[in-house]
Amino acid sequence: MKTQLEDGIALRASHLECHRGSGESRFKLQIDAIDLRSGEVLVILGPNGAGKSTLLRALAGLEGKSANKSIQKGEGPVTLVFQRPAALSGSAARNVRAALLGKGIPEPARRERLARALARFDISHLENQNAKTLSGGELRRLALARAFVLEPSVLLLDEPFDDLDGEGQRRLSLDLQRAIRETDVAVAMVTHDLRRALLLADRIAVLIDGRLAQFGRRDAVLEKPHSPQIAQTVGMTNLATGTVRRVVDGVRWIEVAEGFEIPTTAPVSIGEPTWIGIRPENLKLDIGRGEGQPIGKAVIESLVSDGLATVVSLRTQGLTFTTHLLSGRGLSRRLRPGDRVSLAVQPEHVHALAVGDGPIG
Repeated sequence: MKTQLEDGIALRASHLECHRGSGESRFKLQIDAIDLRSGEVLVILGPNGAGKSTLLRALAGLEGKSANKSIQKGEGPVTLVFQRPAALSGSAARNVRAALLGKGIPEPARRERLARALARFDISHLENQNAKTLSGGELRRLALARAFVLEPSVLLLDEPFDDLDGEGQRRLSLDLQRAIRETDVAVAMVTHDLRRALLLADRIAVLIDGRLAQFGRRDAVLEKPHSPQIAQTVGMTNLATGTVRRVVDGVRWIEVAEGFEIPTTAPVSIGEPTWIGIRPENLKLDIGRGEGQPIGKAVIESLVSDGLATVVSLRTQGLTFTTHLLSGRGLSRRLRPGDRVSLAVQPEHVHALAVGDGPIG
């Protein structure tokens, strides 16, 4: 039976340090505190080289060069699924059963666990197939079945959707969601696929240069990042700096280019240098339907569709902005590069903080 620490915490790490390399290539991961909660998914985001995979390995106890490490966990295995899943020789069923060797589990229970794990990831029909002949997507499902057969209390996933096509990602994410819900496992996941991450995440941790730059509930991190670099990492790509010029009915207007002002309800002061961020889904093309406060005109530079969303790049006053439209419908079908459009935004959707020490980017 799996047990937890207090308040649903399945694993807690504090004063975690890992060192790699030496001289100019030396990398240091330093985490003051992080925890994983049963039934929740923590998504770990950050630029390349930030230490995301190193953190997973440290939480799994695989970083031999860790120092000052304090990891507390409840009962139940902590299982890591690597970015590049490997298969043993033999059948898919043999690969999953191998995880139970030496665990002292009676044969009837092993058979029951095996059948449940294969079914959970929709690979029961592959149980007698040579694992070496499985496709990349099937190998990922096999790796997850091998992890869940252990009935872990903590599951660590390194790029679980890597190299899968869109439909493969969709199906695997649904099966993974279901498995987490049914087992109450605590999950930490590293992924570069922001869209997939946001579908699964309950909380987000942002790593930058080996340190935990921000850690909190999903929406809090997405909507109120602590810095421009964090904002870019979590998909708040519309960034600019300016100065608060006026306050009207509680709305502050920030001039980010000559004559171009953006409204916000954030508590910034008149005359204060400020950076603003707007998520692409919150920047609207103003077609007279109450999309928000009009903020000016822009010219469309490009429209790129992935079949679901059309990413529209806009240029105004020397600034570049991005908005998203549904592909194949309405404006996304009519607009063309070079078209002039009006922009609007709800002030409460504009994040603003006083300019810090570092520049945007």
